[in-house]
Amino acid sequence: MKPKLLLNLVLLVVLATLAGVAFFEPGKEEAKPVHLTELDVDAINRFELTNPETLVFEKHDAHWWLASPIQAPANDIRIQQLLNIAKAESQAHYPVKPEDLTKYGLDKPQAVLKLGQLTLLFGGLEPIDMLRYVQIGETLHLVSDDFSHHLLAKSTDYVDKKLLPEDSKIKELLMPGLTAKLGDKGQWSLEPPGNAAAMSELANTWQSARAIEVKRHEGQPQGDSIHIVLTDGKSLDFVIIQREPDILLARPDWKLQYMVSAESGKRLLSLQNPTAEADEGQEEEESESTPAAKNADESKGKAKEKDSGEDVDTDSD
Repeated sequence: MKPKLLLNLVLLVVLATLAGVAFFEPGKEEAKPVHLTELDVDAINRFELTNPETLVFEKHDAHWWLASPIQAPANDIRIQQLLNIAKAESQAHYPVKPEDLTKYGLDKPQAVLKLGQLTLLFGGLEPIDMLRYVQIGETLHLVSDDFSHHLLAKSTDYVDKKLLPEDSKIKELLMPGLTAKLGDKGQWSLEPPGNAAAMSELANTWQSARAIEVKRHEGQPQGDSIHIVLTDGKSLDFVIIQREPDILLARPDWKLQYMVSAESGKRLLSLQNPTAEADEGQEEEESESTPAAKNADESKGKAKEKDSGEDVDTDSD
């Protein structure tokens, strides 16, 4: 190998090595993202949200509840999303002066989240990138605004929309025109007598039913009553305050009303027998496809053709 070519190869290797060193910068640590807080949100058992309602949430038996301004089970998933705001990544942060709070919308925050001893104040939006101003202590943060719908939600928006507690099972159901009790051997007894399979379907429908909307209901509701006893001994009552177009069920003890779609409400308020309906449909379909039915149709067709032919001959004469 010629000395000049060898020198060029050596220089090329050195340049590649230097380029690699410059690119990877050994010893330099990659900047870690800064979060609003370093709280362990899973360890929180109580917190408050003001927006302008003051909502108080408490955890009982691994599930979240609204303690104020209403008392009802809360949607665990939505509560987790609300708590996760405390872990949002800060795009920028710097000290904030009291005289600057007004221009950031922090003199009258849109929402205040109190997590133990830590308070997060949520102001307006930065006009260029539409980032949300968040104040924690004397520090101002800018974060992506993808959580406002949680911060500004009403208390009823946080109520769990399930009509019955998660994983509950019905033991007794008393509703207009029906009294049903589950026996020790898992068999339903009905008054008036009815289809036990249909009753099982009705119980399953109640156990999985969800409202499409929850609102407050003040005063004593008027309407037919529904009384439910669960296998754990707990009981609950609903009042049917509207049947059309959608079903409205009031929970007097929680001062809430649950709106259920018309189709779902129909299945909740009466015994359905989908098996019988399916059997009827199948019988009709089978009767249409049997050889006898086909032969009957063919005979009718021939008779029509014959009659038609006779009419033509008569006219021609």
